[in-house]
Amino acid sequence: MLGEILVERNVISKEDLQEALEDQKTSKQRLGKILIGKGRVSQSDIFKALSFKYHAQIIITEATLSYIERIKKVRIPIRVKLSIFMTLMVVIIMSFLSFFYFQSQRDEFITQTVRLGKAIVSNLSYNSSVPLLEDDEATLHILLEEISKVEDINYAMIGRSGLIKAHTDINRIGQPYESLRNAALLQKDDKVTIYKYHDGTKEILDFSAPIEFGKVEIGTIHVGISLDSLQKKIRRTLLFVLTLTVLIIIVCVGVSFYMSTRFSKPIYNLVEGTGKIKNGNFNHRIEVSRNDEIGDLTVAFNDMIEGLRKKEVMQDAFGKYVTSEVVDMIIQNPDEKWFKGKIIDATVMFADIRGFTSFSEKRDPAEVVNVLNEYFTMATEIIFKYGGHVDKFIGDEIMSVFGAIVEQKGHPAKAVMAAVALQNELKDRNLQKQKSEDTAIRVGIGISTGELIAGNIGSNKRMEYTVIGDIVNVASRLTRLAGPDEIVISDSVYQMVSDIVVAEQVEPVAVKGKAEPVLTYKVNGIRDGGT
Repeated sequence: MLGEILVERNVISKEDLQEALEDQKTSKQRLGKILIGKGRVSQSDIFKALSFKYHAQIIITEATLSYIERIKKVRIPIRVKLSIFMTLMVVIIMSFLSFFYFQSQRDEFITQTVRLGKAIVSNLSYNSSVPLLEDDEATLHILLEEISKVEDINYAMIGRSGLIKAHTDINRIGQPYESLRNAALLQKDDKVTIYKYHDGTKEILDFSAPIEFGKVEIGTIHVGISLDSLQKKIRRTLLFVLTLTVLIIIVCVGVSFYMSTRFSKPIYNLVEGTGKIKNGNFNHRIEVSRNDEIGDLTVAFNDMIEGLRKKEVMQDAFGKYVTSEVVDMIIQNPDEKWFKGKIIDATVMFADIRGFTSFSEKRDPAEVVNVLNEYFTMATEIIFKYGGHVDKFIGDEIMSVFGAIVEQKGHPAKAVMAAVALQNELKDRNLQKQKSEDTAIRVGIGISTGELIAGNIGSNKRMEYTVIGDIVNVASRLTRLAGPDEIVISDSVYQMVSDIVVAEQVEPVAVKGKAEPVLTYKVNGIRDGGT
């Protein structure tokens, strides 16, 4: 409904509304909030549109909306928020406690007053029967005078035949007795009846009981007890509670200011630290002075800075590497200058796509790139699975190394198993495509092992961690010798994997820089029991 009104008023377009409705399906937010968040409308636009549609008196001016927005943007420090929260909590808790305490005190006081009133009227009923029967007004007056000395007794009266025979107010003696008006029955038993009523500002409990002589009722007693003492007690207690509440609030505000300052200071330090990181200072550290969650956050922040520093060192020194082993090696020694090479024992494998030139000439460049990426992804996953890493991509050729970065036992066997797995994976891929022969990816693979020189090679601006040596040249040469779907290995590789592979010797191959031809073998598969 709101969207239709806004479109009708030309506040937003139908396209804006449709876009917002699509977002609403996923975010579950209100339509107005989504439109405001996208900057399509303001709160003022929505109120004006609704007011126009329904002719409602929505008295919200631009100034009011602007004031509301300013209030939302007001920055309230944590110490102020915490102080307000603590004050509200104290007021709420003290209010509840006071309410129940006052109610309990009132009930207890009334209970005690009822006991006192019953005792007085019962005693007076017993002692006044004979004087009332003998019309001894002097004795009756003495009895009432003694009763009037009790605190909170408002009045006491003895009546007979509808006339007042004795009263604490002597002016009322001899007058007719008038029943109480607007009195509420509080309690009644066989002897005593209690009513509660108000006389001006006073709240009074009226206790009445019959005067009997020989089980014959000869008169009535009424005693009024004021609850003024209860009101005074409540006022004194209320004053005490208010004073205590103010003192607690003052203490809580002071404690909250102290705690919030201790809490916010490390946050300010973190904010300062983020500013230094933003400016590229990765050597900045924050002192850990607390052993709590804030301290844990500070430790985590320092760890983050250290991680960013190592990443910065890694990027400056090596650029982006494709294997995690290289990254781990750099992170473990971030300050080392990786310019010197070292001699290692490793295995090099080349895998080259056969017929790629003719394949690429017949197809759109985008399709060629997609096929290459598919192949490289497949090959990389297999190489990683067997512990190798991709050294580089050379056109449609992959150069990978086993045992170069992380020392790896049996790296020749791992390389051969990776080669066999890659050929099998490509056969399955080609079978699934079920297309003509020229769409299949078929590769020739060459593998050689031995001593190599590993290290960073390049310029000060761009370096590459790689391996060089005769073994690399031999592996590259064997790749040229391998036909589609073939794996050719050097004699040095065969001597280490002969127990797990099925292979046949092929003609030795001449390698530039080698006086004697290199013995070579073609791998036909992995023996049963090989992994």
